[in-house]
Amino acid sequence: MSDDAQRWKDKYLSSLEQQERLERRWELRLDLLRRGLVRSSLAAEGADKAVDQCMQEMRDILRRDDMDAALGGLIPRLEKAVLDSELRRQQRAGEATAALTRLVEQLQQLQPPREVRKALKTLAKQLHEASGQTHQLPALLSQLSSLQGQALEVLRTPAAEQPGLLQRLFGSRGEAVGVGAAAEPAHAPGASAPSAPPTAAPLPALDSLPLPPGLLAQGEDETQRFALPGSEPGYSAVAPHIAESLLGLLAELELPARHQPQGEALRQRVQGGLNWYELVPVLDDLAVLVLAVSDSGQREFAGYLKQLNERLAAFIGTLSEAHEGYSESVESARDFDRQLREQVSGLQHSVQSAADLDALKQALEQRLDGLLQTVSSHQRQRDGREAEVAQRLQSLVQRVAEMEREAQQFREHIEEQRQKSLLDPLTGLPNRAAWSERLELETARRLRYGGELLLAVLDVDHFKRINDSYGHLAGDRVLKIIAGELHKRLRKTDFIARYGGEEFVLLIPATPLDGGVQLLETLRTAIEACPFHFKGEPVTITLSAGLAEFRGEETAEAAFERADQALYRAKAGGRNRIELG
Repeated sequence: MSDDAQRWKDKYLSSLEQQERLERRWELRLDLLRRGLVRSSLAAEGADKAVDQCMQEMRDILRRDDMDAALGGLIPRLEKAVLDSELRRQQRAGEATAALTRLVEQLQQLQPPREVRKALKTLAKQLHEASGQTHQLPALLSQLSSLQGQALEVLRTPAAEQPGLLQRLFGSRGEAVGVGAAAEPAHAPGASAPSAPPTAAPLPALDSLPLPPGLLAQGEDETQRFALPGSEPGYSAVAPHIAESLLGLLAELELPARHQPQGEALRQRVQGGLNWYELVPVLDDLAVLVLAVSDSGQREFAGYLKQLNERLAAFIGTLSEAHEGYSESVESARDFDRQLREQVSGLQHSVQSAADLDALKQALEQRLDGLLQTVSSHQRQRDGREAEVAQRLQSLVQRVAEMEREAQQFREHIEEQRQKSLLDPLTGLPNRAAWSERLELETARRLRYGGELLLAVLDVDHFKRINDSYGHLAGDRVLKIIAGELHKRLRKTDFIARYGGEEFVLLIPATPLDGGVQLLETLRTAIEACPFHFKGEPVTITLSAGLAEFRGEETAEAAFERADQALYRAKAGGRNRIELG
């Protein structure tokens, strides 16, 4: 046998072996698929009668060798049965959820204890979110069963043991009245009230307007300034401040005439003293008034625009009248010229046709009288038109001056509101919107004139731990103090803003990279050295920073991304440090 024949024979045998291996592999895979489909159909059995019937047919078909055609006819019916089953399942889940929701509402109508009411409200929200998800219903049903037992326990409690109205309003001994605040203990009639424990100093962290950065509150020494609140105050501790802030806000609102009675009634309610449960409806009424003022401002601006359009229309009308007066004046001048020409022509004709001196004298006198009357009439008409035009122009000047004054007032008001919208209400620093404006300005200035520009992102380390350990009022106080410490150590040309949460951003123009690192080190060590303390115990608060220098024609977004990545590296490297991006 030749070499070519042997080579083709070996190739054929190799292909045959490979084909046999593929056939065995496909047979194994087909067997696995059959077994898997059979097991899956058995696992899904019992969910729906129509689906179970299709699954039974599929198991019978899978046991036969000629299953292709049978499966081709079965699969469409199986798909339709599964879709119908899913629709019915969702409908049943919705009905179950609705039934549980009605049961929750019925339990809420029994006026259970406050903790149970709160849990029922949370459960109702969870039921709404779990609508159509049957796998969550058993856990929710178990939770509802527990709450139902607690709610029905109240009905089994004798009337003498049920809490009274004051106790339900203000809570029993040790029960919290508000979020994070303990209620004042209730005392039995005739019992002497226990001596009140010493309270902490008033906290300025609830001020509606923050202190200017770097300044101390009046009468606040350095120790008080860096003290973190010992606990979240109860409503009785902050009620006077809340009432004062609400009254101040009401005084600042310029209410429309139709809302002034409502505002006066709300002011009397606040002055009469508020408890915790009256605060919510008062805030709701105040929100209505604020929206009314906002809507009134929009209507006022719309009215101003309408009035401006009317005045512009009158202005254009006056200009049109002035133009018409000018046209009439031009036409009158032409008419006067024509009359003069006629009079002079008649005078010339009279002189030429006069036969003697008396006739010439009489003709001249008549013509001269006509000329004088024509000139006098034209002068009177011109004086009248000039007076009318002057009056129109004077009215026009007054209208323009008045519109300029109103436009200036609106410009000043809009600028004032814009400046307010660019400040962060907690720290008094510029906010994110102001940062975007300044960043765009500094970037454009650098691209046009050149120079160095640095961008830094600063973040307070473990700020969530501060909120969790000492309360959100302490967290707000920390942010205010840090903002003031950072601001007072910067140059006037530097720009710092609160970017969000505990994150600050900083622009440092006309400064080399080494100078920027030195500045950030100064800020970092200053914050680390702040004598924060909690009930006399020192609390160390630090910050991390990422610094980036603008390169070439780099965009602000790219520079910010590099600084932000550097901040992440500083966090990952142990915090309380500075990284370059």
